[in-house]
Amino acid sequence: MKNVEEKISENINEIFGGKPEKGHRERFAEKLSLMQKPKHKSFISYLKYIATTAAVVAVAFFVFKTEKTEDKSTAFNDVHIAEVKQYYAMQLNDEIDATKELLKNIDEPYRNELLSDIKLMEIDENEIPNTLDNERKTALVVSIYKRKIESLHNLQSSLLACNKQINIK
Repeated sequence: MKNVEEKISENINEIFGGKPEKGHRERFAEKLSLMQKPKHKSFISYLKYIATTAAVVAVAFFVFKTEKTEDKSTAFNDVHIAEVKQYYAMQLNDEIDATKELLKNIDEPYRNELLSDIKLMEIDENEIPNTLDNERKTALVVSIYKRKIESLHNLQSSLLACNKQINIK
């Protein structure tokens, strides 16, 4: 560090007193304009992004899926929990329909892959252990559906960005 400081102090007149070479300003302006141009991402990169998002959604679905216990629960017979489950299932179906509508503009191989991931979300194998009280059972149902709905919102955002790029071109 001291070596650099010594070189700067020895050459201070050359560094600050000298004039730039001919064409320096033009070269600098050209480099600056290249840096300021908007960068367009290709359609393929957006499809890769969407496919990655779908894979993350599928993995998240399996990771956060509640574990089945040996003692299969009949907790959904409780009226309150059944109503909560039905309410969130309707919201999930609305989000699935909205996502399927956005998938119409995506190439078929990617669309089919995303649709198969969405079908996995529709499957309801969530069994709640009887050891939980009603409040915790309800909270578990809500968290399961909220994760699925949030995943669909993320996928919809990606699809909207992709569709916007397609419409720009």
